[in-house]
Amino acid sequence: MTAEEYINEAKSVHGAAAEIARTVAGMAFPEFSSEPMNIKDASDLTGLTQTAIRAGILNGWLPIGVAVRDGKQISGNSEGKANFIIFPRKVWEITGHIWRGKKK
Repeated sequence: MTAEEYINEAKSVHGAAAEIARTVAGMAFPEFSSEPMNIKDASDLTGLTQTAIRAGILNGWLPIGVAVRDGKQISGNSEGKANFIIFPRKVWEITGHIWRGKKK
């Protein structure tokens, strides 16, 4: 098994285990803001750098959203500008942080 295969398998097992634990514990889903979340918002909320969030989404090790260019989902090391769509529920599932909208 290569290191990449091991990492991918570990991510899959961890995600499934976390979902099962929440279900078994009967944890209710928190209420998230309907306000869109961008890279800066995710960075401020999680404490990760904006670069780390972009890299994590593009390379699949931080599955909190998707990167899109010209209407198509992209991944990996790609050149050019990309738009990022971040899902507040996935941010909560992966990091435990709850998106309540921009602080005013």
